[in-house]
Amino acid sequence: MITLYDIPVSSYGCKIRIVLTHKKLEWQTVPPPDGYGSPAYCAISPAGTIPAIDKDGFVLGDSEAIAEYLEESVQEPAMLPINKRERARAREISRFHDTRIEPVLRAYFPHVAPKRRDPAFVAENAALLQKRIDQLVQMVSPSPLLFGNQLSIADCGFVASFALISIFREILGINVVLPPILNKYEAALTAHESVTKQNAAYYKALNNWAIDKLNG
Repeated sequence: MITLYDIPVSSYGCKIRIVLTHKKLEWQTVPPPDGYGSPAYCAISPAGTIPAIDKDGFVLGDSEAIAEYLEESVQEPAMLPINKRERARAREISRFHDTRIEPVLRAYFPHVAPKRRDPAFVAENAALLQKRIDQLVQMVSPSPLLFGNQLSIADCGFVASFALISIFREILGINVVLPPILNKYEAALTAHESVTKQNAAYYKALNNWAIDKLNG
């Protein structure tokens, strides 16, 4: 049994929940004691970030490190391509998501609450997000997923990001356009049997979180 330190609205946590689901692994979710970054949680996972896992006393943080550890530990179904160049490309795309797209989306979190919203920042950040999306389009050729029909580690992070884009469009009115190639990719990704349930759970958690913020 794997212990997953996580909270429902964590985008990186969503990524790992999809990997665990696809690998058909058993896990229990535990919130970080006293919240992530707390001394109590840092005593478990020194970086204090989520998600982290505990497998038989082996504690590992960072979603990308966790995903690759699970891939190497449970080889079927494979979540990285066999071809070395494609594997490298999958890692490139996954890291592009985690370092270029997710942080831009995360920057909107404080602005959901109306009292803390900065319209100038919202617009400026939307321009940066659009730039990242346009860069992504140059990197990928989904058919229907990033690497054919095989759900890869590179796919998993985009589930939460698509949900975040949707909710920030609604709440913040950001003017961000997903090209048709990404709309088709999102539809194929969220319809995947290992993604559908986790995607629905993430949307629910995200909506509940947003309602709390909007209501002050």
